[in-house]
Amino acid sequence: MFETIWWRCHIHANDRRAAERVVGRLAARLDRPLRTETYERYGRYPELAQLCLASPLGAVGPAAALHTVLRSAWLLASPWALGAPTADGEFDGVASASIGSRFAVPGVEWMEFHVNDLR
Repeated sequence: MFETIWWRCHIHANDRRAAERVVGRLAARLDRPLRTETYERYGRYPELAQLCLASPLGAVGPAAALHTVLRSAWLLASPWALGAPTADGEFDGVASASIGSRFAVPGVEWMEFHVNDLR
């Protein structure tokens, strides 16, 4: 069973509090809860914060997981570049402002999701 959507994003934020406000706006757009797993400054670009986030998925099978995740991802940004699924049913996607993706929430510069069948 695919239980969790793992998100990673780069956000324009001066501190953790500002980053959490952006996460709150992302969560308001999603059709599921979103919790912050980690927060740190992005070393390559110090004006960005890097956050790892998680949201419940609860899908049975890779096809249902892909459909549900893409429906959620498109609420946050478009377009997404999708990676090829693995034999285990893992898949991921990336959206980046630098290649033309538009984010529904201001302040997000880059975002990826990753889903696998591991518990």
